[in-house]
Amino acid sequence: MTTTEQLIDYLRPDPRKPGSLYVQLARALTQAIHEGLLHDGDYLLPQRELAVALDVSRVTVRKAIESLVQQGLLVQKQGAGTLVTAPRSESIHKNLSVLNSFTEDMTARGMTPRSEWVSRVLVQSSPKEAIALNLSPGQRICRFARIRYANELPMAYEIASAPADLVRSVDEVDDSFYAALQARGARPVRALQTMTARNADQQIADYLKMSPGDAVLYIERQGFDPNNRPVEFTRSYYRGDIYDFVVELKLDTL
Repeated sequence: MTTTEQLIDYLRPDPRKPGSLYVQLARALTQAIHEGLLHDGDYLLPQRELAVALDVSRVTVRKAIESLVQQGLLVQKQGAGTLVTAPRSESIHKNLSVLNSFTEDMTARGMTPRSEWVSRVLVQSSPKEAIALNLSPGQRICRFARIRYANELPMAYEIASAPADLVRSVDEVDDSFYAALQARGARPVRALQTMTARNADQQIADYLKMSPGDAVLYIERQGFDPNNRPVEFTRSYYRGDIYDFVVELKLDTL
């Protein structure tokens, strides 16, 4: 059982480390919940006492708590204090050797997927998009930016791009980008992916209901149709506290 002293040591921000104190504290509180140092139904110390124990200002404590309230990990009850309301979410194990869409993946898990659109636009390609899609510089593309949800939990922020000649209208892409490509006979049958670890900036944190600086998995995918034409360039930011990516490795016997 975690003592109050152990919890305070775990949460205490370090002014020598990069990042504001409230971001450090918000991150530590989130991790404490995920690691079981704080449990669903636990109450935090009153903000004044917590600020004194951590040797930080009440403003720092208030901003950190407000951040977790927005994420749904804490709730403030009038006259009662701040309550931990969310246990650790079960991790989702994503097999990187399977080429499927987010909608197909979540549906297969018995979860209900949906998207919240940020933008759907027909624009000139960026240099990076033009290279990935084998287009001339500035050639037009359809770009789709959206937040992907499963069972109302934000899972990923995704920016998907395709050559403009493959999508008649940006409005024809609804839940599944791959379904729209399949309707044109251009669904990817293979893909190249790169994955890196990043820290969420303020925009990504807002989209995914995280704290700025929290870990996300950034994936770039270049998808190819049956004719080996690049038809998809997708950049995704997955929540690092939910997703585990799995790859099966086999001994090369050749």
